[in-house]
Amino acid sequence: MQSRETSDGFVVLKLDDGEDVMICLNIAILDHKIESAFIVAGIGMLRDAEIGFFNGGGYEKKLLAEPHELTSLQGSISTLDEVIIHLHCNLADASHRIIGGHLFSAKACVLNEILIKKTDVRLGRKLNPDTGLKELYLA
Repeated sequence: MQSRETSDGFVVLKLDDGEDVMICLNIAILDHKIESAFIVAGIGMLRDAEIGFFNGGGYEKKLLAEPHELTSLQGSISTLDEVIIHLHCNLADASHRIIGGHLFSAKACVLNEILIKKTDVRLGRKLNPDTGLKELYLA
């Protein structure tokens, strides 16, 4: 993984083939002292992507082992109490069909380009017993 930070709080990541997306994001959080941020863009390809659909009671997960084009990646990073990386993605298959949802895990296939924007608004997550989700709160 390569990463650089701009003077205005953007962190640019380039992941190489086979690198674990979540591990690389966690490394970037430490290397660039990210406390709260938004993942504003991501493109490239993914394989071994585990995505989920929240059905109101839990996630219906699906593993996409074969390579898919990463057409969209966005989310948030919160570090209050614990580090939580909340990601959503859209992936295209060889027939140009799109599938998307919550991204639990994936590996870069060929490469990924990810753009993170730091924010001075502190982001945290608290469990909401009504939804069963760790929901965003602004500290």
